[in-house]
Amino acid sequence: MMILILLAIWAFGLFVLFTDPKSTSARWGSATAFVGGGGFFSAVIDETLYPLVQDYAARYPALAFLLLFTSRSASFLCQVGLPYTYLMFAVHSGDWFTRKTKRLIQYAALVPPLVMWAITPIYPVLAFNYWIMVAWVFPYFIAASLMLVLLYRKEKDPLVKKSRLFTNMLVIIPLLFVFILIYVMRTQNLYDAWRYNSLVVGIQFFLILFISVKYGFLGVKLRVEKRRLDSTLRAMTSGAQIVNHTIKNEVGKILLYADRIQSRAAETNQPALQEDARILAQSAQHILNMANRIQGQLQDIVLREEIVNPGEVIAQVLHVLKPCADKQRVHIVTELDETLRLTCDPVQLREILTNLCMNALEAMKAGGTLTLQMFLSNKHLVIGVADTGVGIAQEHLPYVFDPFFSTKKTGQNFGLGLSYCYNVMQKHQGMLEIYSVKDKGTTAFLFFPRRRVARAGRAEA
Repeated sequence: MMILILLAIWAFGLFVLFTDPKSTSARWGSATAFVGGGGFFSAVIDETLYPLVQDYAARYPALAFLLLFTSRSASFLCQVGLPYTYLMFAVHSGDWFTRKTKRLIQYAALVPPLVMWAITPIYPVLAFNYWIMVAWVFPYFIAASLMLVLLYRKEKDPLVKKSRLFTNMLVIIPLLFVFILIYVMRTQNLYDAWRYNSLVVGIQFFLILFISVKYGFLGVKLRVEKRRLDSTLRAMTSGAQIVNHTIKNEVGKILLYADRIQSRAAETNQPALQEDARILAQSAQHILNMANRIQGQLQDIVLREEIVNPGEVIAQVLHVLKPCADKQRVHIVTELDETLRLTCDPVQLREILTNLCMNALEAMKAGGTLTLQMFLSNKHLVIGVADTGVGIAQEHLPYVFDPFFSTKKTGQNFGLGLSYCYNVMQKHQGMLEIYSVKDKGTTAFLFFPRRRVARAGRAEA
């Protein structure tokens, strides 16, 4: 059991590290998992490995010393290092401090662990003074937890905010139990209470799996959804090309024979037959136009990128749509950072924004407010398009990007608008997220990677 828990903790540490290996906070999060697993590593040595080699250890004292010293050192590292790495994870997760201040905190926070190392016998018996431990461990825990909660509350980027919420749920509450069971209980001489940490870690592990699959955590669901939608779009694109080729050939024949029938009807003075041939040709042309429209929105997109002011692109879109908004009594609100510059395909960006704004206007036939906001977060340039319209039912939300899915009951809608927008955002290495509440409104967020963004002065230099 201890081995399984140890492997789960260290596997999670590796997973956190590989999600974003360049991120300092991810590295400290990974370190927290590895250091926290040190206690279980010590238990594995004491309760599983050492009994297996006890006979050999009796004959070879060096082996016994190595195993026991490793066990005590791992336990010491866990108990002293866990509060420190957790605090560092919180410090490096936000932008509260400058890089120099973070480094200063990093070194200053090492003082209590170093003091514990100086005053604590490690071998043959690890003997902490847990009253001294509690005196600095819980201030570290409280400071780190407050920072993580405040980071969640101040976050504007909805993707990052959701990730922070789940991180706080899966880190703060379990660590509170872990700290109580390790430190507080031992001030009362309850040294075996730590074993309940197995239950805490087990619950935490299953919650991570559930949240990752259900809501997305550390990018898991985003990658799964991306693969599903990419696979669907590739299949639809290939299928559309085959069908479109066939339709063009067959419609071409229909148009040819319709024209011949129409000519023959005119020569023989048969106006009724002439009208039938005209309607036949008109219907064939409509089929051809529809096939071309479908293929146009499913075809592979080639970006023509340049550095643009996304605020100007938004203004252009709103200028075109303003007469429609005024007619429907829709009030337009903008919250834009005009200093931002984005490397993108401006034509495709304009098309995405037009699609999203048209969807918003269609959802507000009786009037409302259309809000466009643009801001820069730690990871993305975010453009939000929010309406106060009819919203989307929760059961429909998982399928809004699927080709040909639409809740609009019109013959002119093929359900390809959001599929096209999703496809364009993927080409930009970005994301499109839809949040909606039935009868309250919908917000669509475009997330462009931070590396595509610059400030006006720097971009134009």
